[in-house]
Amino acid sequence: MRQVIHRSLLAVAVAVGGLLLGGATCSATIIQFRGALEPQIAGPPVPTGTGYSMAIVNTVARTLYFETQWSGLNNTVSASHIHAKGGVTPYVYPVANWAVALNMSGIPTGTSGSFSQNYSILNLGSNFVRQENGLAPSVTTFTTAERELAFDNLVTYLGSGQAYFNLHTSGTNPGGSLANFYHVVPEPGSVALMAVVFTGFGYRVLRARRRAANSPIA
Repeated sequence: MRQVIHRSLLAVAVAVGGLLLGGATCSATIIQFRGALEPQIAGPPVPTGTGYSMAIVNTVARTLYFETQWSGLNNTVSASHIHAKGGVTPYVYPVANWAVALNMSGIPTGTSGSFSQNYSILNLGSNFVRQENGLAPSVTTFTTAERELAFDNLVTYLGSGQAYFNLHTSGTNPGGSLANFYHVVPEPGSVALMAVVFTGFGYRVLRARRRAANSPIA
């Protein structure tokens, strides 16, 4: 009986791995990242509020759709950015701002609000592009290849805990209020596929148990 179940587990593991890898290969051009906003500093005063931010990257079109929503801040929004820097382990919210990869200009200033915007490689922060290409501070214009490299690195940082979004507030916490790191959100198709496969696995195990129970003892 145990051997039957073990063989079923192995078969399901192989099937899930193969199908998910196949699905990832087919749709790797779109990657979604998400994080829940939380206090960036310990205070005083401790920042208040909740919310989230999301980034959807198209690695072929070289675009990034950004979305955020927040409420309950203890002061008005003064600025917001995605900060990123590689080669740091563990990566924590720094005391001084690191390179701004994307600046959310035009974001509402209310203690509650929402914002969304599409970005391209042309919107990447100059300091970030310089940083990722090892360029001197005096460089102010960039080639397409240099912007492409910075974009690819940003995507890597978003998925490896080396990039975060933060809301700066005026007054009490001008250096930063709420922030979030990102995690990759599984594609809905992959989640549905896993549910179908494991439902089928449960049926196979139940059927194996019934067969074992009904088998004559030798």
